Amino acid sequence: MKRALLICPGRGSYNPAELGYLRRGARAAADDLVAVADELRRAEGLPAIRELDAAARFDPALHLATPHASPLIFTCSAVDAELIGDDYEIVAIAGNSMGWYTALYVSGSLDFHSAFRLIQTMSRLQDQYSAGGQCIYPLTDEQWKPDPALHDAVERALKETNSRGQTIAFWSIRLGGFAVLAGTDEGLAHLKRALPHVQRGARTYPLDLPGHAAYHTPLLAVTSHRAVEQFADLVLQPPAIPLIDGRGHIFKPYLADPAELYGYTFVLQVTHTYDFTHSVRVGLREFGPDCIILLGPGDQLGGAIGQILVADQWSGMNDRPAFSARQKSDPFLLAMGRDEQFAIVTGTQA
Repeated sequence: MKRALLICPGRGSYNPAELGYLRRGARAAADDLVAVADELRRAEGLPAIRELDAAARFDPALHLATPHASPLIFTCSAVDAELIGDDYEIVAIAGNSMGWYTALYVSGSLDFHSAFRLIQTMSRLQDQYSAGGQCIYPLTDEQWKPDPALHDAVERALKETNSRGQTIAFWSIRLGGFAVLAGTDEGLAHLKRALPHVQRGARTYPLDLPGHAAYHTPLLAVTSHRAVEQFADLVLQPPAIPLIDGRGHIFKPYLADPAELYGYTFVLQVTHTYDFTHSVRVGLREFGPDCIILLGPGDQLGGAIGQILVADQWSGMNDRPAFSARQKSDPFLLAMGRDEQFAIVTGTQA
């Protein structure tokens, strides 16, 4: 049995290539979870998850809208988690940003109904009390090796932006070889002017993240307050599997304090930087897994995970070519959004 660190993706993982994800191969049989999700969606007068996934074409205005994107991604991830084969022992679970809510479900801290309610309600609150925006900026060279000059450029740009009094910007997510930065509209505009432009393939950074508010910053304080009010009745159980949060803190089975888990979920991770990089490092160093399983949809988070492995020179992967070579011969990262790796993890066809 292989010991696996399980990672739950966040926003941005369901794109045109993922349309029809829930109808592919073995996933089509996982109707129980999707049926519950659709019932909860209909109760709020929202399009069913199955309807969104089965659309004839990908519509950014629909599929990337806050009330739809997170619940759709969560359902896809939950279905993938249910299909992991018996050859794998999940030794710890981490998530990126919205993926924290998925991790609460997969770890057993919340049942599916409660987790879906959590994600649907947080999506609505973030839509109602949206503030600011996000952009993304690279911190590595093209071979995924950390570039201290780029990191320094981020820190200088943040310092300059916040010294003006009228403009505010923060770290939002430490995402492997990328910095996700957030701020007020004015702060983000100034920050992007202050950052040197960097070309990576066809993309020029800093790059806006459309439809994203200033998540994981103090600008989401109102969202946090409203969430605490609306989820006063929600009971979070200690996880059945070690759960790693966006600080790198491990919530242990049987021992985790439900009040601390609640406070982190509704206050700290909403208003403070989410350090995905550190959470993955803790998972690797504390649990020494044989592999990482990345739930779908998509595999966009795979690059950030690869960059973390390269930065730590994990198992000899000291640059992008070394990571790619390992993935071809004996993949350490198994992304369930990739058909061939889905088949490995599940023992089925995608």
